[in-house]
Amino acid sequence: MRSKSFVRLLSALLALSVATAGYPLRDAAAAEKFFARHAYTDPSTGEVFFDVIRNSEPYQLVVFRTADGEWMRLPDGVRGIGLDDRTGCVRVSTYSAPFHDVCYDAAADALVYTTAFEPSPSGKWGLKIVSFYESYVPTNVHTSTPQPSIHYGSHTSQKQHLLLLKNNATGEIRQLAISDRYPDYRWLADGTLLLERFSETARQNELVRINPATGEAKRFMLGSLRGYNAEHNLLLYVMNEPSRKLRIYDFRTGKSRLAKEDEEKLFYPDFGTPGDKEAEPVLPADLDLDALPVAETGIREEHAAVLTLDGADIPLPFAFAGLDGETYVPLRPLVDRGWTLRKEPLAEGGHDYIVESERGSLRLNRANSMALNDRLYIPIRLIRSLGHEAGLKWNR
Repeated sequence: MRSKSFVRLLSALLALSVATAGYPLRDAAAAEKFFARHAYTDPSTGEVFFDVIRNSEPYQLVVFRTADGEWMRLPDGVRGIGLDDRTGCVRVSTYSAPFHDVCYDAAADALVYTTAFEPSPSGKWGLKIVSFYESYVPTNVHTSTPQPSIHYGSHTSQKQHLLLLKNNATGEIRQLAISDRYPDYRWLADGTLLLERFSETARQNELVRINPATGEAKRFMLGSLRGYNAEHNLLLYVMNEPSRKLRIYDFRTGKSRLAKEDEEKLFYPDFGTPGDKEAEPVLPADLDLDALPVAETGIREEHAAVLTLDGADIPLPFAFAGLDGETYVPLRPLVDRGWTLRKEPLAEGGHDYIVESERGSLRLNRANSMALNDRLYIPIRLIRSLGHEAGLKWNR
């Protein structure tokens, strides 16, 4: 046990060794050495949070100063904190996080288990990328179509990225795309979504415009996305040719031209100079971390949908409508209510999943289900095929 703890400590120190300037070494009153850095200041409460790493348990913790100047700690299971600028979620790292996101509500002093989406400029939509690993054929790259003949647990694992869209008015979550490339996108002034993806027909990058209301995607051009200026409605891109010269497309005129040398800065944020940055708060060197009171942080769950199964409501942390038109729900909540799940090895390698309820059994493979990391998702249609009454209601 001691060796495992030592390995965990070394891993934590290594992960932050690249940013030691932000974690000044402190000597506490008890001569304990620790690294600390300012992680987040909550604008509503005035509380100031610090990520701390030390050489005794808990090795990673979050310390904060209240608006009244009192020093406290978040519960020991919280290892880090920081603002996600895209979603607005104050993300919390925990030892046992579920599939969905964990955000901290400073005003309520609560960990919120939710699914965080990046809002569109209009606020009508939200985007989320789910990265996961799945089996694939190494010779078949850049594919955006399922490979049902490849069994779970077989062949080489490849990282995939699922792009999901949420309708904030209805709560519905729909899949927009899947690719082995991390999605690059921009919301355009007319409310459509511009997405770069690999065209399997043209065998090169293309930019498509997606209507968020319908999910319909139409090719805008062959090329690669480099930036977008919403104020002037200008697109920065390159053609798929060796020189990769920067070009600008003006949505107002519908014309394209080569970018001038000084125009590139129009498409990238100005972070200012180091001298413009205000001095960050620091953790007192004589702070006794173990003596700090621990906040009575609560837990709140925000569910994406409710599955009605044979008249009973089952809250779901996450669900989505796939590109195939099926609505996928996580199997775990059903297993928690008495369904059973087991792996069945296959002679050709890999395995299927066998799930059973009191009404019958299902054989799940990549042709009729989806595995996103440690969660298995099945279509509601398969639940109904066993004779169960099943329906889904999205939460707004």
